[in-house]
Amino acid sequence: MTEEMAICWGELPEGMQARGLIERAARFSSVNGVIVQLFDADAIAGEAHLRSAAMHALRAFERKSTRSSSVGMEMMLYASGRRQIRDAIKTVGVQDATRKIAAVVLGKGASRKCDALMVALGMKKLTEAAASGGERAIERLKIPSKGVPKEKLRDLALEQVAMLDIER
Repeated sequence: MTEEMAICWGELPEGMQARGLIERAARFSSVNGVIVQLFDADAIAGEAHLRSAAMHALRAFERKSTRSSSVGMEMMLYASGRRQIRDAIKTVGVQDATRKIAAVVLGKGASRKCDALMVALGMKKLTEAAASGGERAIERLKIPSKGVPKEKLRDLALEQVAMLDIER
């Protein structure tokens, strides 16, 4: 689990479709020798949520306990808290209606390449606060939150990521 990791947030250009965006990200990944996984930022509770999902995905590959064949897809499973790939994509994946993106870049020089990814995708760079779903993401992820203090809601996303290992 020694991969360098960077997380960047951006806003899609008007008219950009999910398929085109995903194809551009795949091309960038291939050319730059990094792993790139895109998420709908509205479904992400914050940077810690993505970092946890990425670390769990990398550990699953080390332990040979994955549900998918790629680190990126494994990150989606963990970030969504879902066991099924189709459900994970529906929950946290990029759709045509997606306007804000969270991207995880894994590999050498990830921080520098994160900025280059935003340019390659034609995206306006945003801060985490401006892009992430934050507390709204908890609802989208369908995490029960009744009675949980507002300042603890993001912790529920981290708990859901960890629970995927337990529920295997």
